[in-house]
Amino acid sequence: MLKVSGQFAWKLLLGSVFVFGGAYFIQESVDFRFIDSSFVSLCIWLYIITVLAYAISRLGIDSNPELGVYAILGGVMIKMLVSLGIFIVFLYGFKPENKLLLGLNFFCIYLLMSCFEVIVLLRNLRRKIK
Repeated sequence: MLKVSGQFAWKLLLGSVFVFGGAYFIQESVDFRFIDSSFVSLCIWLYIITVLAYAISRLGIDSNPELGVYAILGGVMIKMLVSLGIFIVFLYGFKPENKLLLGLNFFCIYLLMSCFEVIVLLRNLRRKIK
C-alpha cells in the first residue's frame, strides 16, 4: 500500500513541478501576472491533501473492489472539504492582494490534481474488477 501511494506521490510531484514550473516560466517571459504570491504554498498544501485522499481511496479499493467507487467518492469529498477549508484560510487569514487571482489559482490547481487522482484511481479500479 505504501509503495503504491509513494509511486502516485512521485508521479504527481513530477507532473506538478512540470505544469506549475511551466506556468511560472510563462508568467516571467510574457510579463503578465496570473499567479498569486501564495501559489507555491497553495500547491504544497493541495499536493499533500491529494496524496492523503489517494491513500484513503486506494485503501478502500484494495479492501473491497466492488465498493471501490464509494471509496473514490469518499476520498474526493474529504479532499474537497479540506481543500475548501484551506482556501478560506488563505483567503481570509493571509489577506491576498488579489482575491480573484487567488481563487482562480486555487481552482486550477485543485482541478488539475483531482483529475490526475481520479484518472489513476479509476484505472486501478478497472484492473481490480476484471
